[in-house]
Amino acid sequence: MGKTHDNHYLKAATRLGDFQLVIAHRAIYSSVGVKLIDRGVRVDSQLYHRLLNHKLQVPLDESLTAENTVTAAELRDQAERLIAERSFYGRLVADPSDRAALLGAIGGMTLPQAIAFRLTVARDCHNAVFCHSLQVALIALYLGLRQGLTAAPLRALAAAALLHDLGVLHIDPGILEEDHRFTAVDRRQLLAHPLTAAMIVEQRPEYPPEVARAILEHHERHDGSGYPRGLKGGEISVGGRILLLAELVAALLDKKLSEPGKRLSLILRLNHGKFDRTMSRQVVRLLQKEAAGETDREQEQRNAERLERLGEECDKWRLARSELASYSSAAPAVGSFLADRVAALERSLADAGLHPDQLPSTLVDLADQPAAVNELAMLMRETGWQLNTIIHDVFARFPRLETTEKPGERAIRDWLLQLQEHLNTSGGKLSPDARPAEAGPAAASAATKA
Repeated sequence: MGKTHDNHYLKAATRLGDFQLVIAHRAIYSSVGVKLIDRGVRVDSQLYHRLLNHKLQVPLDESLTAENTVTAAELRDQAERLIAERSFYGRLVADPSDRAALLGAIGGMTLPQAIAFRLTVARDCHNAVFCHSLQVALIALYLGLRQGLTAAPLRALAAAALLHDLGVLHIDPGILEEDHRFTAVDRRQLLAHPLTAAMIVEQRPEYPPEVARAILEHHERHDGSGYPRGLKGGEISVGGRILLLAELVAALLDKKLSEPGKRLSLILRLNHGKFDRTMSRQVVRLLQKEAAGETDREQEQRNAERLERLGEECDKWRLARSELASYSSAAPAVGSFLADRVAALERSLADAGLHPDQLPSTLVDLADQPAAVNELAMLMRETGWQLNTIIHDVFARFPRLETTEKPGERAIRDWLLQLQEHLNTSGGKLSPDARPAEAGPAAASAATKA
């Protein structure tokens, strides 16, 4: 799958030495035998440039030891703290036997020194990634218990969940900013992160093969629209399906949005072909108990304002659909892929009662129904996120669109960029605000974890 040593991870790993004592417990050599760092030397950010642009004989993690390295016991302690502080995670282990099995899986997972060092880099240099992975582990283990997994498979699932985003440490941190505008290079980095993490784990004989497989598949979707291999349904392992859903739930909870159960239910309605339905129902039942009976008056006002602009947004979307049809004929491959994705979204919208052609009559029926208006507003935001995801997927599938001068492809590119700009500024139906990433580095950056 390629090498995992790159400047982004190297910078974070050496910067770790600025926070705590990091020592080279063995000499570090380049691939051609040049000694770069002697045994016993303290490593910090001042040595970054000495290592930069050198391929190493052995991975950097095999040569470094941190004074305060992450341990399985620490992971278990942090899991217990999260359970105590967040009501949702407490409900995951309401049954004492579930609590014992879940915490036992985390505390009993295999954690070789090199992997522990990587988790330490995540904890101290990319804390959002570390915390997200711990939350994913708790949700994944709950789902694993519901699937009847026993002790050994649960320990493997704990490892897969806690290590699934190690590849994010190799991504330019700027990509993870919410307002970052993606380039073709950025998308390649992002799409490679499951491959990178799976490769790292594959090199560790301490882990069974299903750990790396689950990591590799944690962005695959049941309908084949995921990455990196576009697997469908039963082609995706149970571990991969669990991690995909756990990432979505963790991201939604991390945003601390109101009514997470209702939001997740609506997200799954518009994405019913992408997630395991049985697992989805299990976690929705837990989430629906969150914030029960609470009312957000300010949110109700914002929802009402969005609905007032809905007619204008519907007119814009009808115009956009006709423009897309005219552009697609001049660029068949790109146009066909884009048209298929848009058509699939419109079918989901129709199933949810949010198709632009249905909305005028829907709005009449919603008069003086705050709860229904709130639900429709959630669907509006989810629709905006879905469109942003389609835009991202088109550029990832056809990177030439970034620089093409072919008239048809250029027209589609301009159309997509204009739509994206509207999505990022509109307060109406197409706005993707308040939508959690589906995860993982996507937990850190809007439509990137889809």
